[in-house]
Amino acid sequence: MTDYSSFSVEEFINDEYFRKSVLAPSMETDAFWATFLQKHPQQLATITSARAFFKALDQLQRYPSSEQGQRMWEGIERQTQQPLPERNVRSKKRPQLGWWAAGIAAASIIALVWFRPVSGVLEISQPLTATVVDSTWVLRVNPTQQLLTFQLSDGSEVMLSPQSQIRYPRHFEADKREVHLVGEGFFKVAKNPRQPFFVFAKNLITQVIGTSFRITAFAKASQVKVTVRTGKVAVYSALDTKTSLLLTANEQVQFDAGSQKLTKSMIPSPTLLQATQEAQSFAFDNAPIAEVFQTLEKSYGVTITYDAGLLKNCSLTAPLSNESFFKKLDLICQTIGATYEVWGSQIIITAKGC
Repeated sequence: MTDYSSFSVEEFINDEYFRKSVLAPSMETDAFWATFLQKHPQQLATITSARAFFKALDQLQRYPSSEQGQRMWEGIERQTQQPLPERNVRSKKRPQLGWWAAGIAAASIIALVWFRPVSGVLEISQPLTATVVDSTWVLRVNPTQQLLTFQLSDGSEVMLSPQSQIRYPRHFEADKREVHLVGEGFFKVAKNPRQPFFVFAKNLITQVIGTSFRITAFAKASQVKVTVRTGKVAVYSALDTKTSLLLTANEQVQFDAGSQKLTKSMIPSPTLLQATQEAQSFAFDNAPIAEVFQTLEKSYGVTITYDAGLLKNCSLTAPLSNESFFKKLDLICQTIGATYEVWGSQIIITAKGC
């Protein structure tokens, strides 16, 4: 790959990959330039100007006059707080601008900033945290070591993890909401059954109506993981939209991009469902074991399979309120002389009876 770390505006304009990145952007090119600017933030103003040039060609029917171009070029200087390239500032009286400079200047009014911080103020020293790609799409990049939290136009909340990015429309379509993720993001989706929510991550599509979930899909990773905290989601490969898996709270799926295989399982540390977090005490007093397992199933949204006939005489007396899910399960099984295994998203109890 070309070393762009010292490229000038003119060199960017003449570079084929950069030109394609501007005129026909993709998630891959967006990711490349986001990563590049993390490493070379000093190139932000140069890239901004070069991108603006192509936007000008795309949107203007004719080049501005030299006088107009000079006024706009001076506007770029003020907004980027960067001096013009040396060949354009050799004297106090600025020479006539070439066609490329005039194009850049015109574009500064139309589409000045490619990568712009959340505050809307262009400062080279600040980390990039948001990008307006064009009039239709928005790209947000989080190169920091902290979560970036923001809301979409429908009221959904996104927590974007470090070294991650998300692309989405400035205004969702009436019948659907689509976002594209590279990296990791946690979503709290605003409920709207008439406008389903889709997250595209590599070749995996996650469809929800109203729920909270996490997707991990870093560019260099071979797998994509979807973890559901509340509600339900359907996940399926973009290459096989007829085959899907339904995930509920405390379940996850791993998607192998190579084999296109989906593997469903329980998350390593199941959490209480929101509806039961405060109401359930887990203080059992000679409670039938069937009642204990039903309480766990309802509270954590899991499935526990056991032989009800063998365990009909088993009971439990124990305070388990402060224990994690699997610690609760360990103590229950120790009490009744049973063992358990996690098979996919189910708990299988094996026992001889009481």
